[in-house]
Amino acid sequence: MTIIDSSDFKVSPQKVTPSKSSERSQSPRSTLASRSTRQRRRYSPSHISNPLHVLQELLFPGGTSAAYCNEETASTSFLILDGFMTIFLGDLSKEIDSKKISSNALKDATERWGKRLETNICVGKVSYEYRHSDEAEMYMDMPSSNSGEISERSAPIVSQNLDRVPLVLDHEANNRDILDPKFYFPPSHKMVADALKFQEYNQVAEVYETILDDDLNRYGENDLVCAIDYHNLGVANLLANEHDFALAYFLEAVSRKRQSLGRSDPNVADSLIEIGIILYYRNDHQGSVRYFEEALEIYSDAENSEGVGRASNCIGCVYYQIGHIESAMSYLQEAVVFQKTALGLSETAESSLLNVALTQSNIGFLKFKCGHSDAIAMLEDSLLVLESVLGDDNSTVTSVRSNIAFAKSLAA
Repeated sequence: MTIIDSSDFKVSPQKVTPSKSSERSQSPRSTLASRSTRQRRRYSPSHISNPLHVLQELLFPGGTSAAYCNEETASTSFLILDGFMTIFLGDLSKEIDSKKISSNALKDATERWGKRLETNICVGKVSYEYRHSDEAEMYMDMPSSNSGEISERSAPIVSQNLDRVPLVLDHEANNRDILDPKFYFPPSHKMVADALKFQEYNQVAEVYETILDDDLNRYGENDLVCAIDYHNLGVANLLANEHDFALAYFLEAVSRKRQSLGRSDPNVADSLIEIGIILYYRNDHQGSVRYFEEALEIYSDAENSEGVGRASNCIGCVYYQIGHIESAMSYLQEAVVFQKTALGLSETAESSLLNVALTQSNIGFLKFKCGHSDAIAMLEDSLLVLESVLGDDNSTVTSVRSNIAFAKSLAA
């Protein structure tokens, strides 16, 4: 495969910053202060009770126990939101300016995300390994129902590990209790799930601000739970069309995940992909490919076939945008091979199948641009899957249908 040289790019690299006035070193907590203030008017403790304290009072009216908050070696369950993860090249028949294309593409990605909610969320729990010599001293001082913050663990943490399992939504609960009852979630996470189901993404971002504050107080700045909160805030703001905020949160998530998991964990790559996607739609192709290639290296080292497929598809789309068609085709074809390999291993098969179909559609798009005779067949194959996963009334499905009709009209 061809390696991108900086001279190949027509667009000069942009600084990866949430706004022109913000410095790269600023934390999203200071960068987003105005947004946080606005959010807390609705979700501050004066309006709703602290979810942790509510739960403690319900479960332990006479006082709380250390087993609930730490479960000796694990956090409580929480939601993990997947981002957009992949890029769709779009509609062949629409020749419009790049800003309009990017806006439409992000809108379509948001629609795809909301259409298959259960495939984009999983249940997470962080497990902790404490230093053996300190295990006997491990404890957490729990607050009474009227006290303030929870103190930090006394025993040093050697490592943190993230366990993920697919989310199961309850579709027979009259649109109210959508989470699988076998998992316990704090009330705030149930609020997130309900808001996601009704695509109220600004509300999701607001509630996650409160969740982050609670988790910072409960677990501390360096805990993996808080790193996941930052990633979730990135996804929530991405869905809410707040791309500057999303970028800042994903950058913070990468930094904190690396502190907790190391530089080469696939969970780090998940946030890198989202940063690359935001930069891609800003036409910062040099910046985006840098993040995609870093994610690809991590996924490859971890032998994560699905991740390799996602990153390769994204890199292929960048090559297409800068006019390296041969390299673009090479990456896209490699992507679909890895994605198909991952189908039998994935716990969220429908999401994996959707990614395969989007990559196949990108290949059909590229084949048509190159005048290949099998372009229509590739587009039609992807359409069958997209219709089954997304339904007929979906902008991505409409775009692929339009591509097929456009290709047939020129072939006639």
